[in-house]
Amino acid sequence: LAQDQQADPRARQGGQPAVLCLIAARSVCAAMASSKEAALAGTTTLAIAAAAREKAPVQLLAIIGKLLGKKIVGIPPVRRLLDALVRPAVYWFFHSWRLFGYFYILPPLLVYKPRQTVMALLMYGAVHRQQWWQKAIHKLCGYGASRRHRVVNPSKHLIRDDKRYLWSLHPHSILADGWHSVIARNSQSFEDGAGGPPEIGRSIALCFAPVIHHVPIHQEMYRDKCGGADKASIVKWWKTSDTDPALIPGGFSESVFANAAEKRFEYSYIKDRKGFVKICLEEGKDIVPCYTFKSSWMYNNPGVLKGLRARISQQLHIGLVAFAGKFGTSMPLLNDTTTVVFPPFEVTRFQPDQLAEAHAAYMAHLKEHFDVYKAQYGMPDTELIFVGDDFQDDDPLANGLRKLGILRDGTKKKRSRPAKALPAGPPRSKL
Repeated sequence: LAQDQQADPRARQGGQPAVLCLIAARSVCAAMASSKEAALAGTTTLAIAAAAREKAPVQLLAIIGKLLGKKIVGIPPVRRLLDALVRPAVYWFFHSWRLFGYFYILPPLLVYKPRQTVMALLMYGAVHRQQWWQKAIHKLCGYGASRRHRVVNPSKHLIRDDKRYLWSLHPHSILADGWHSVIARNSQSFEDGAGGPPEIGRSIALCFAPVIHHVPIHQEMYRDKCGGADKASIVKWWKTSDTDPALIPGGFSESVFANAAEKRFEYSYIKDRKGFVKICLEEGKDIVPCYTFKSSWMYNNPGVLKGLRARISQQLHIGLVAFAGKFGTSMPLLNDTTTVVFPPFEVTRFQPDQLAEAHAAYMAHLKEHFDVYKAQYGMPDTELIFVGDDFQDDDPLANGLRKLGILRDGTKKKRSRPAKALPAGPPRSKL
């Protein structure tokens, strides 16, 4: 800041508060561009101090605050106090209920307050598809959601406006954790004509499960742009004028592998998942992968019997996870996730009978761009590996159960039926 003051003649002449603030803002931008946190902190402190000493205009201080991503002035003390008291509770409510925390309170409520609980459920069933209710709950969730989750799209110039795509979200994590926070903060993401989630550039519909239309918190955020993950549910969105389908190929099986204690490997459960590639081959559509870095580290999750739990999870259509966040609650251990939009994968360069080749090329494409961005977004030493139904558990519990004959490997070998023994002597007539 001192060097800028000496170099700028306007600052030497009068020391005008406005000029000092603009110089400070320029210094803040330079520090942010160099990605040096120490320089940013020091420059910001000097800039604010100099501006305050010179009684700079409040508006210019607000500009510096916007550059830093925080409001320095303009928030009344009562509002700040209210946020400090209320927002943590809403933050807990959002993460608890999006992870089905209401299942823990419904049984005791049905036992001790059966009439009131049933009435509340009936009332929710009556209003939960109303737009005013959905918008109100969505804004409430956005008020409590963290502001640290973000979406970046370095591939925006590669995504053509005149083409339709399938958007694939990776990883599943416990339940699309970083993605949910981004959607919660942007209450217009799934409204008609709103342009979709931030940095995506178009409307998308989430193809998760048909029941999602009635799941609390989720249906309030996704409105009518959600549904099943079967082919018919995916293809119908391409028949609309402006909405692309999106799905999570790893499914509930992949959620089993999300664990904050596992920093060495990032697991993608798509080794055997070829259905989404097959649909694109048949419909002539390309795939846009989106990867949320560090979302698998938002919760602790037991690392035992992962392969077995993954196979059962897919059968039950629910993740067999025992997640735990801060203090053992549903509040995540971290919030600084980044969803990166990778370049589109050209499925259309393959023939319909080249499913295996297209699927293998997609996995290579995903790993290539994961390796490109992993250091930039906080996972420099993590290796992305692909797993499937043949994943073999090697934890102590699995090894013990295997020795006892209780646990078998994931791959099932087809047993050949023994040939029937021919009867001795000449064949007899059935008559």
